Amino acid sequence: MENKNTTLGVVAVLAIAASLTYLYFTQFAGPPKVNLTPFENLGYVVAEETAKLLNNQGRVLVVSEVFEAMKSPNTEAQVKGFKAGLAKSGGVQLKEAKEFKRSMSDDPQNWPPGQAAVFVNMGDNANALVLFVGLPLNLSRDDIAAMKESKSKLIVVGGQSPLLKTLLKDGVIHMAIVNRFPPAPAPSGSEKPREWFNRVYMVVTPATVDQLP
Repeated sequence: MENKNTTLGVVAVLAIAASLTYLYFTQFAGPPKVNLTPFENLGYVVAEETAKLLNNQGRVLVVSEVFEAMKSPNTEAQVKGFKAGLAKSGGVQLKEAKEFKRSMSDDPQNWPPGQAAVFVNMGDNANALVLFVGLPLNLSRDDIAAMKESKSKLIVVGGQSPLLKTLLKDGVIHMAIVNRFPPAPAPSGSEKPREWFNRVYMVVTPATVDQLP
């Protein structure tokens, strides 16, 4: 009987330990870590393509989208990778990194009225304005006119918008880096960052706009 009680006691202790371990990892250890490497790689290649567009000289302003006070690790990783890529280029300098602050009540598929002009003014005295901000579904004539008047080359990074083809054809946007739909299948082995980028993203300019679906 004593051995049986001892065994039951050990089992009970192990069960309590398992419960406490589960409680710690689910309630106190925080959310699982996100692999930010792909986002850094994206930013790095965007910087390479930006430097190429500018013939490796000039200054760039980058704008990222932030919803209220909620910092996105993914967006921060993209900007971090972009800064590293520019530093590697040696010829293009980062003028400034700014944020497009939005309210949680905003429609993420649209920009506030006049936002395009705000972006253009942000990029004043920069050779290129890089927007880590998805294009909206619609733009007013005033917004498009403001973008046309920009003295900076406009580069957008994000999903494919219905406006993208027209804005590229009209020379309003000088380069877009967008997702492929669908992306090419992943290789069985490892792949280099640039190989991963070419599989998942595409670089589109006015000269290659017909690559878009």
